[in-house]
Amino acid sequence: MTEVSVLNETAAHDRLAQHMYENLSEAAPYVEKITGLHLPAIITVKLVTVDGFATAHGAFVRRQIERDTEGRQLTERQRMKAAALPEAAAVSARALWMVEEPVLTATSDGRPVTLIVPEALHHLGLADVPDLVYDAMVRILAQQVQVAACEGALVPAPEWPPVVPRKDPITQLSNGHAQWTSTQVTTHILGRPVDRAQRRRPRTFLLQRAFICLMDPIAGTRLNRATALVDRAVSTVGLDTFNRVWTTDGLVPTLAEFRSPDRWIERLRA
Repeated sequence: MTEVSVLNETAAHDRLAQHMYENLSEAAPYVEKITGLHLPAIITVKLVTVDGFATAHGAFVRRQIERDTEGRQLTERQRMKAAALPEAAAVSARALWMVEEPVLTATSDGRPVTLIVPEALHHLGLADVPDLVYDAMVRILAQQVQVAACEGALVPAPEWPPVVPRKDPITQLSNGHAQWTSTQVTTHILGRPVDRAQRRRPRTFLLQRAFICLMDPIAGTRLNRATALVDRAVSTVGLDTFNRVWTTDGLVPTLAEFRSPDRWIERLRA
């Protein structure tokens, strides 16, 4: 049986931690049923401060870099770049925590751990809307079930060689599958899909988000496209065939296949 662990490493937010624990516990069996996959033995979510988030994320990137570069012959320039990535990740986390949704990481032995800065939920417009918190918890479960399915080989996405998320098909697949799963699960449990447009974001969020949107203006379109690809594939070939993507080398859709789902579905069928 799956154990749910919500670790509150902040000085407050006990009520939020309890609410998350209840949501995760209720949704876990539905996530397994709808995805056709098994959750890890322990579902771990940590509520952290901004400094804790930056430190944990930097440490996670360091572990991923060590794993991804083991046995590789790197040039001096590549070694310097790899060595700088963990600190860069920590700096980015500290600067952008306000617009970071729950972030999936993994321990040194590959167990998934999701990090949440509670104050970020307010800036994201989630904290005061129970349905949106539920939606976030189901997406957390979906990503942790992905880690269990691929045994950490695909998700969290490798850090070396570095690829920006908008060009990384693994990140897109993971996010699309998580959103598809949440739509299915919340509709089943709540009797309706969650309206993600009901967020009320403070002005500080909107200003920072506007800058990020200038850097990546089609992030929402890309997520919707990935979600539609998962929905199309599951409805066409079934869960068992779709789930081969987590365990079979070379089955992750390419960036071109996200735009042309039929091409990927044909590969899945083969």
